[in-house]
Amino acid sequence: MGLWAAVIGTRLYFLHVVYSADYKQRAERQQQRTVEVSPRRGVIYDRNGSELAVSIKADSIFAVPDEIEDLKSPGRAAATARTLSALIGVSQDDLLEKFDKQGSFVWIKRKLNAAEAAAVKRAKLPGIYFQKEDQRFYPKRELAASVLGYVDIDEKGLGGLEYRYNGSVRGESGRVLVMTDARGRSFNSIEQPVAPGANLITTIDENIQYIVEKEVAAVAAQTHAKGVSIIAMDPRTGEILAMANYPTFNPNDYARYGPQAWINRAVSHTYEPGSTFKIVTASSAIEEGLASPEDVIDCQNGSIVVFGRLIHDHESFGLLTVKQIIEKSSDVGAIKLGLRLGDERFASYISRMGFGKLTNIDLPGEERGLAKPASRWTKSSIGSIAMGQEIGVTPLQIVRMVSTIANGGILYQPYVVKKVEHPRNGILSETVPHGERVISTDTAAKLQDMLEVVVTDGTAKSGKLEGYTAAGKTGTAQKIDETGHYSKTKFVASFTGFAPASNPKISIIVMIDEPVGEHMGGQVAAPVFKRVAEPILRYLSVPPDVPSYAPSYTVKQKNPPAPEKPLRAQEPRLALRPASFTSQVIEMPELGGLTIPDFQGKSLRQVTEESLKAGLRLQSIGSGAAVEQMPQAGVSVRAGSRVQVRFSSRVGK
Repeated sequence: MGLWAAVIGTRLYFLHVVYSADYKQRAERQQQRTVEVSPRRGVIYDRNGSELAVSIKADSIFAVPDEIEDLKSPGRAAATARTLSALIGVSQDDLLEKFDKQGSFVWIKRKLNAAEAAAVKRAKLPGIYFQKEDQRFYPKRELAASVLGYVDIDEKGLGGLEYRYNGSVRGESGRVLVMTDARGRSFNSIEQPVAPGANLITTIDENIQYIVEKEVAAVAAQTHAKGVSIIAMDPRTGEILAMANYPTFNPNDYARYGPQAWINRAVSHTYEPGSTFKIVTASSAIEEGLASPEDVIDCQNGSIVVFGRLIHDHESFGLLTVKQIIEKSSDVGAIKLGLRLGDERFASYISRMGFGKLTNIDLPGEERGLAKPASRWTKSSIGSIAMGQEIGVTPLQIVRMVSTIANGGILYQPYVVKKVEHPRNGILSETVPHGERVISTDTAAKLQDMLEVVVTDGTAKSGKLEGYTAAGKTGTAQKIDETGHYSKTKFVASFTGFAPASNPKISIIVMIDEPVGEHMGGQVAAPVFKRVAEPILRYLSVPPDVPSYAPSYTVKQKNPPAPEKPLRAQEPRLALRPASFTSQVIEMPELGGLTIPDFQGKSLRQVTEESLKAGLRLQSIGSGAAVEQMPQAGVSVRAGSRVQVRFSSRVGK
């Protein structure tokens, strides 16, 4: 008995002391199953606080295979699989394979839609259970899709801001601990809640984004283009107010679209800019003191030979000033300016303007473009580059360049996120505008004047705005075809500019890849600039700067002896005689006063369109139909005031 007691005691010592940790782990593996639950990603807001991306609760279903096997009837398991397959769209074979797995937990389908979840609940299938998870939801659907990006089933960012800021926004996953008995049947579960991620406050304005996307869709349908990109930027800070592309996608269901739709062409598509690059050529020559807007250059009746290469102009121009070279977009004139600069000096200005390098915008997938160093130029390269060939750019680089002209010579780093803010830890980071001077204010002012003439009298007359001055440059570039030569049928039409020209508030790039039919920048891109810029400036409450557009004031009398002369807003008011004051009525246009419309029951698209037409700043909350608004309908406010509208997909909510 003593010997047996010693053996048993020794064995117990090894079990409880020496091998204790190992057996404890093995027991836990048999008795417990830990399942990760999707984290709650932070909210992505526009600059006015409207939600662009949120997390909502969704039902996921899992099975406990042992409970299905305990039915002791393969037919019942097959019936369960058959019923589930019809309800959630998963094949019976896949479901049976999941049921055959040993254990207490196996995912069946995660993040079901409301109809699927309701159907499974009604079926009351044995061994099938529900688990709540957080699911990413984009209430504005396609709006700013290429900027926001998308996430996978595990809430991991795969594109756009979701990918770039995944570490901050994702949060911490939750966990469910499932306890099982000796027969493998679950009898208890412990849930560790998820921890939310940080919120992003972006520079995007959803109303401006809507304006831009509406025009992107319209020009894509009109021109049957392969791709379209439009960017609207604040030239004084580098903030991206809107960025839209065609083709696009709905991030709520991104898998239905091809990879081409996921690409943010505004930062990833490289193309030869054509004549929009003449802005760089002219500004470099003026900055170096090699030319002035009034200098006259012989454009040789539209042809020039550059180191053995014959280049023709689109028209036969003779003597033109530098200002007229930009106005009429003369290739020969631009080449002669490039020749004055020389390879090394020209290449340095191209680099200084940000070409051939990343802008370092806080979006993934940015291309640096193609800008070879002068040492790799051929003898004729300077002629090609001066007119926008032999160089690859992105739409973002071009709008950044024209913003430099608009703001007086400072090249700003573009950005999309203003602030990263955690609900518990406060502000994690905040972006401060950063720029460096690349040309003098004097050179920028001369270019502003030159580019304004392009719109008033040059190749971009179709881009002239109502009530506002504008400045910019058209571009029409031939694409390289399969043979390695410039195509005669494939073009990139573009226009980049800013408005108002007198005090720029917004810079815009319109890039249309392979339009069918009309393909000149002045024909298809400049009109889009007009349709985008005008509503944006009105939405921003920018006062018109064209005198003829100012409102008129008319003095009327009850019994007027003679027609009164209209008074212009810029003229001084006329004093009225006291004797006639009571018999006169002064009719004046509303200077910003308007009545809030009734948005009740209307869709987000309808409310957005009505707000833009009325000159209101819309802050939308939720999705569905409008159920609440502030201020109330009928209230009189100033133009540019903010109206907050809450939307809901549930009746009575």
